[in-house]
Amino acid sequence: MTDDYVMGRTSAETERLQLQASVVAPHSAYLLRLAGVTPGMRVLDIGCGTGDMSMLLAELVGPGGTVIGVDLNPAVLELARARAAESNLANVSYVEADLVNLWLDEPVDAVVGRLVLVHLPEPAATVRALSRLVRPGGLVSFQEFNITRARSVPPTPLATRGMAWIISAWCAAGLDPDLGEQVASILREAGLSVQGAAATGPAGTAESVMPAYLEGTLRSLLPVALAHGQVTEAEVDIDTVAERTARELKEADATFWSPELAAAWARVP
Repeated sequence: MTDDYVMGRTSAETERLQLQASVVAPHSAYLLRLAGVTPGMRVLDIGCGTGDMSMLLAELVGPGGTVIGVDLNPAVLELARARAAESNLANVSYVEADLVNLWLDEPVDAVVGRLVLVHLPEPAATVRALSRLVRPGGLVSFQEFNITRARSVPPTPLATRGMAWIISAWCAAGLDPDLGEQVASILREAGLSVQGAAATGPAGTAESVMPAYLEGTLRSLLPVALAHGQVTEAEVDIDTVAERTARELKEADATFWSPELAAAWARVP
């Protein structure tokens, strides 16, 4: 596998990922508990990045459990290891590996991933390969966004245009903006019996992190949008997006609803 991450490998994108992780953390935890992640489990975190999901999992499995994060990018893994050490999480470790050829010395109780399937050319085949690392009766669960669910209520101009730019850039990159609603189908295609599915998502007002979250996402996708002629730099004016979005939300007394986070889960035969 190659690293074709469409959002770019920049320091700004790393900061955006950590902001995003803080925004969705309670919702991810809710979906993981619904799926069946419990204390004492040995869990494999696929596409762990800088370790936010791994550290969340470490809290859920507790000191009696273990978490193994895996990613293809050595730079983000270095940061993940440093963050785990700073948080004194002795039950988290990280592995640099290609997902398809990943090998473990013993089976895990669960394989999970957040916002990783969308970046894989053959997600069902990858899930099928990863499920072989799970003990019989173990858990497989993935979380993905439904981006088109994002909006401000009532509608505000920049939030509406900003999400349209994001969705257009996502599609131009060949990615599905609503893969969340297809996770159950991917698990079934991988040969697994789906046990359940659910969706949740954060929201916030002008005073929340939502305007900054919108700006950060647009900033990472702007090169794609520019390359496909979807916008101009002047039209976006990226450095003022958060400020303008917050102002419009406040004037309209509006709430910004982020992309919906959806999950499905299955058990290995």
